[in-house]
Amino acid sequence: MAIDVIIKQKLFGNKSMPLRVILGDDLQYGIYEGERLETGKLGGGEFIAYNPYCVGRGFSVSWKPDETKEIALRLPIPSTKYEIKDFYSAVERMVNHWGGSLTVDGSKVSLSDFLSDLERRVEVNNDILNQISSGVINGEHGDLVLYSAMWPLTMGMEEARRFLGDPEYYAWWLHKNQTVDACFESPRFYYEEGGICGKYMLMSDLVAIFPNKPTVPLGAIDYSTGRPIECKKWSVIIAADGKVVCDVEYSEFLELIPKEKICRFDGARFLLSEMTEEEIMALADHK
Repeated sequence: MAIDVIIKQKLFGNKSMPLRVILGDDLQYGIYEGERLETGKLGGGEFIAYNPYCVGRGFSVSWKPDETKEIALRLPIPSTKYEIKDFYSAVERMVNHWGGSLTVDGSKVSLSDFLSDLERRVEVNNDILNQISSGVINGEHGDLVLYSAMWPLTMGMEEARRFLGDPEYYAWWLHKNQTVDACFESPRFYYEEGGICGKYMLMSDLVAIFPNKPTVPLGAIDYSTGRPIECKKWSVIIAADGKVVCDVEYSEFLELIPKEKICRFDGARFLLSEMTEEEIMALADHK
């Protein structure tokens, strides 16, 4: 679910769309590298815009600096009322800059009609949040992955119960879990005897976010076959003082880490407090 917008420049117009017009005074940008957003970077024609003061799910912008014809934007739903307002403001700036046409979810609309629909959009957004929260609580579907501005977050049963009827808590949760001072661990993949191995990394003196169960990120491709990666083995490289200490299977890693060092992050991940070099070496000794 999303709000899809296409903005076209007026006929015979040849103005480009400066990044400052798209972002305004409040938004920042980045591109995905794996599962994480690399902030301040621009890539091959698409970037993610987000507000650092209320980080939500971000919205994508298909844009090039010399573009003079059309620009597409997409905001995933459910988002937050704050991000919907940022999205609407960005669309307003861009349409006014080009003086062109606006298509929303496949239908042409005037800018004034689009802007007047803001409050209804927020209400629909909140209704959708309640619907999917109820679905998780009632077991209609499993935990729900929310692809968000900085990295994916997962709505589990605990989160769904808090979100139901409380969009403000949902907005707070999105922001809190994407501004936490921690490294979101994403796997790297290596060809080894017997197949592809996915490896995470644990380093000393670093707060990190690890999955309860390792999975291949959405869109990860095995370039030797052109098909999604099929991972045969998962492990964690453990390092201290910049040097690799050992490489342990993921299930063993979960058994080794001290339980007092971990706490729930979301429906699919846990937060691991920083471990000293001595604690890291103790893990290796117990391997």
